[in-house]
Amino acid sequence: MSVRKLSIQGLRGFAENIDFEFAVPDKKNVGSGLTVLVGPNNSGKSTVIEALHLLAIGSDTLPKSARNMKTNGIVKIKAEDCNNNIYTLETLGSSYIEKKFNGEIKNDNENKLKIFILNNKRAFSSTFNNNMHLDRDNYIGNVGHDDFRNENNLNRNFGNRLINVLGKKREKFDKCLKKVLDPIPDWKVDSLNYNSAYLEFTFDDISHNSQGAGDGYISLFNIIDALYDSKEDNIIVIDEPEVSLHPDLQRRLFDLLVEYSKDKQIIISTHSPYFVDWELFIKYSKVIRLKKENNIIKKYELSQDTKKEIKSLLNDPCNPHTLSLNTNEIFFLKDNIILTEGQEDVVCYKKIFRNLKVKVNASFFGWGAGGADKIEKILNMLQDLGYEKVFTILDNNKQCLIEDLRENFPHYEYYAIQADDIREKKDIKSDKIIEEIKQTEIEEQAKNEIISIVKKNSDKAITGLVKNRDTCEINEQYKDDVQKLIKTIDKYFDSGQNKEDESKNDTKQKNEPEKENTNGQKAEDLVCRYIEKMERDIEKKYKYFNFNSNMGMGDMISLKKIAPQKYCALVEEEWPIAPNYSIKILFKLIINIKTNKVKARKKMIKNTLPISNIKKIVEKIICF
Repeated sequence: MSVRKLSIQGLRGFAENIDFEFAVPDKKNVGSGLTVLVGPNNSGKSTVIEALHLLAIGSDTLPKSARNMKTNGIVKIKAEDCNNNIYTLETLGSSYIEKKFNGEIKNDNENKLKIFILNNKRAFSSTFNNNMHLDRDNYIGNVGHDDFRNENNLNRNFGNRLINVLGKKREKFDKCLKKVLDPIPDWKVDSLNYNSAYLEFTFDDISHNSQGAGDGYISLFNIIDALYDSKEDNIIVIDEPEVSLHPDLQRRLFDLLVEYSKDKQIIISTHSPYFVDWELFIKYSKVIRLKKENNIIKKYELSQDTKKEIKSLLNDPCNPHTLSLNTNEIFFLKDNIILTEGQEDVVCYKKIFRNLKVKVNASFFGWGAGGADKIEKILNMLQDLGYEKVFTILDNNKQCLIEDLRENFPHYEYYAIQADDIREKKDIKSDKIIEEIKQTEIEEQAKNEIISIVKKNSDKAITGLVKNRDTCEINEQYKDDVQKLIKTIDKYFDSGQNKEDESKNDTKQKNEPEKENTNGQKAEDLVCRYIEKMERDIEKKYKYFNFNSNMGMGDMISLKKIAPQKYCALVEEEWPIAPNYSIKILFKLIINIKTNKVKARKKMIKNTLPISNIKKIVEKIICF
C-alpha cells in the first residue's frame, strides 16, 4: 500500500520536522506514482530513504551517530499509507526504539512498512547458497545489514532471488530487462557444488562470473528484480538508480520507472539530469529538492503557479532549449546561479570570463531564460526550489524590468550592461525587404520612395558588448562596464556582506513569531486598503455600472510569505454589472510591507455577460 505522507525529525540532518507528501499512482497515467528526490550531495536525500528503511526493518536500536543532537537525540518518524494506517518510530531518550502501528505497540510484522528498498550499494556475494527460493514478500529485508549506510553492506539474499527467477519467471524478467538493455546478455546461475551457486554472464562467447561483469550490470539486475514481479500498490524505493550506468541506459531505465509508476509507488533519489522530466513534474510526478541551510535540512517544491508557468515554457516553439538537459542540473546545484536572457548570452559570458581568466563562483542557468520576458518565470522557479543567490544579467534595453524584478525578488541581484545586446547585430531584415522591393515590377519613382521610407524607418545596427560570438572580444567602449559587472558578481557571490547581513536579519525574523504575525496582519491591511481604494475609484469613474462589491477578508483565498517582508495574496471578487450578469475577478497581489506598496501581478476575469469581447472592456475599466 502506497505511503501518502512521511514526517522526519531528529534523524541525521533533520533537526527540524519536515513533512513529505509522495506521489500516489492513479492507475491511469504513467508517472503518476513517481517521486524524485533531488539536491546537492549531503542534502538529506538518502536520509529520507533511510527513514522509510527504519520503518520497514525489525531493528530495536538506532545508533547515536544517526541521531541529531539539536533534538537531544530524539528521533521521530511517522508514515501514513493510503488506507490511513499510521506507522511511527520514536527513540526513548537513548538508542532504543519504540514502534507503533495505529498508536499501538505490536510485535509482529503488522507494524512494519512493506517496502522494496535498494540502497546505492548494490553489490552482492559472488557465490550463494542454491537451496533457497525467496519470493517477493520474503525479500523485504533485501538490505543485508540493519545499518542502511554500512560500507560493507552486501546483499546476501539477491543470489537466492535470481534462483527464483529461473524457470517460469525467466521470460518475464528478461522482458523487463530488455526494455533497458537490448540485446540482453546471455546469463545463467551455475553451481560450483551442491551448496554453492554463482551468476555467469556470456558476452561474445566470453564468460564472466558476477565479479567480472561490471557494477552497472549488477546494479541493473537488482533494479529489474525489484520491478519485474511487482504488483499494484507495491512500494519500490531506489537510492541513486543511475549508479554505474551509461547515460543511454539511464534514459531507458528512467522510462521504465515511469512506466511502472502508473500503478506502483516508486521513490528515487538521484544526482542524474537524465531522471528529470519537466512535463511529468507539472502533470503527475513529484520532484522534491532538499538542501542544507546552516547545517539544517530544508525541503522545497514547485508551486502550482510555477508549474503553470513552466508549462508555458515547454510550449514555446521558439525556445525549446530553455528546459533542456542543461537546465536539469538546476535540481542538483548547491546555490549561486547566473541567469541571462538567452543562449548567446551564456556562450559569450562564459568566453568573456575565460578570456579574462576570471573564475566566477556560480553556475549559469541552462541556456538562459529564453528571452527577457521569461526571466520572472525562471526566478519564480528558482525561488520555489530554494535558491538563495541568483544574479540576473540583462541587456541595456531591458533594464526597465529591473525595478519590478527587484520588487518581486528583493533577495536576488540584477545588472544591466551598457550595450543593447551581447554581440553586434546588423540590420539584415531591412536589407532583405529592400532587395525584395527592388525585384518588384512597379514604377521606378514609387519603388525609390518606398525604399527611402524603409531605410528611414529601419532598425539601426546594434553595437554589442562583444564584437562577435567566436572570439567574444569586448568592444572598447564597454570594457569598463565588463569590469564593473565582474566586480558586482564577485561581491554578490563571494563576499556579499550586505546580503549576509540581510540573511542574518531574515533568520532573526524567522525566530520572532510575534513580529512575523504582525507583518502578516500588516500585509492583510494593505490588501484591504488597496481593494477598497480601487473600488472607490472605479465606482466614481463608472457610475453607470452597479458595482456593489461584497469584499471582505473571506474573499482572500490565500496569503503567503514569499520573501523577507514580502507577501503574495490571492483575492477573489464578484462584481454585479446588471441583473443576472456579473464578473468575477481573481487578483494576484504582491505586497511589500517595507515600502507599503501593493502591486497586481496577474488578473483573471470570468464573466457571465453575453458579449464576447466584454473581457477586454472590463480589463480596461479595472485598470491596475
